Formats: sequence, C-alpha cells, structure tokens
Amino acid sequence: MSQPSSEAPVPPPPGLTAPDPAPLGLFAFSLANIIQSFFNIGVNPALFPAAFPLEFLVGGLVQMIAGIVEFRQGSRLGATAFTVLGAFWLCFVIYVRNIINTLPPSQVGTATGYFLLPWAILLFVLTLAALRTTGVLLAAFISTTVTLAVLTAGEFNESNILIKIGGGFGFLTAALGMYGAFAGLVNGTWGRHLIPTYPDPGRRLERLAQNKARPTSVTSSAAERPEHSH
Repeated sequence: MSQPSSEAPVPPPPGLTAPDPAPLGLFAFSLANIIQSFFNIGVNPALFPAAFPLEFLVGGLVQMIAGIVEFRQGSRLGATAFTVLGAFWLCFVIYVRNIINTLPPSQVGTATGYFLLPWAILLFVLTLAALRTTGVLLAAFISTTVTLAVLTAGEFNESNILIKIGGGFGFLTAALGMYGAFAGLVNGTWGRHLIPTYPDPGRRLERLAQNKARPTSVTSSAAERPEHSH
C-alpha cells in the first residue's frame, strides 16, 4: 500500500464549523446606530464629523464584509441585509460629507427625506423576510424600519420632534442588535443555546408552504430548476 503524502491537507477536527459572521455584522450595525442616534436626539451637530470614521469603517465596511461572508455561508437574508445596510452607512457618510453642503439650505430636509425613504422601504421588505428567522432578529428589523420611517417623516416635515423620536428608536435598534450579537457569540462559543433568541416567530406561516416545491434562486432560469433537470 502506498503511504499518504505528508503534504496532504489535514481535515479539521470533528464538529469544527466555519465561524458565524452574524455577531460581527450585528455589532457593526449596532455601533453605527448608537453614534448616529446621539446626533438624532440633539447632540451638537458641529461634532458630527467625529461619527464618520465609525460609521464608514465599522457600520459600512465591516458590516459589508460580514455580509459577504454570509453569502459564503449560504444565508440569503443575512447576506442581503448586512451587505445592503453596510452600503447604507457608506452612502450616508458620503451624503453628509460631500452632498448636503451643495444643496439649497431650504431643501436639505426634503433631500434627506428622499435619501432615507428607499432604505425605509427596503427595511420593511427585509422585515417580512425575517419572519422565519428568530424573534431577536425580527425585532431588530422592525425597530430599524420604524427608525428609518420616523426619521424620513421628520426630514420631510422638518420636525425636530420626529427626528428625536427616530433617534430614540435608533437606540432601541442598537440594543436589539447588541443582544443578538451577544447571543450569537455566547451560544456559538459554548456550543449550546444559553442566551435565548426566540427562534422562528413566523412558524404559523408554515402552512402557506405546504405542498410547495423547495425554493430555488429567484435569479435562476426555468431550465435550471430541479423540476426541469434530467
């Protein structure tokens, strides 16, 4: 019998899996929300540039990295959410640093409202998709959607009260994200569910999927679907 090559790859120990990128994405998501919420509730706007490095590097780049890793893990929702929300923070910093000062002062609120509106709609869609994940993640998406919706309304109406309320919801969003990240770290480290995440809050919707074919990619052609394969 031939001896195995000494250069053959060593298999990983039994039970060792790829690390879950969700805690990293949730921490990045939460940190960006925390610092921005301080300014939404009324912290001196002259200090706003101090938030840019965290929002750009952590809320933007780190969260997008988590999203890309989620793609490799096969998590559709996690990949989409972290990548899109990372893009949001990158766009937001560019908008505030480079665009706002070029706008007519009387139109800044309206322009910011239009900037936020598509993201609020997107978060509503992500919230619907999160119904079959965990209660913690669903609560974070609901809070994020409310935060962006209230901030959008506040900008369109130039209402400081609504913007401050949106800032309050932003802190709630950050807290929920932190809890989710903490639960992911602890449960993953210990290998058991020590911190509850309240799985599958939308399980009652399972009846809608009865007698349905398993899902395929929404971007695949009909010929690529299992029922057409030979």
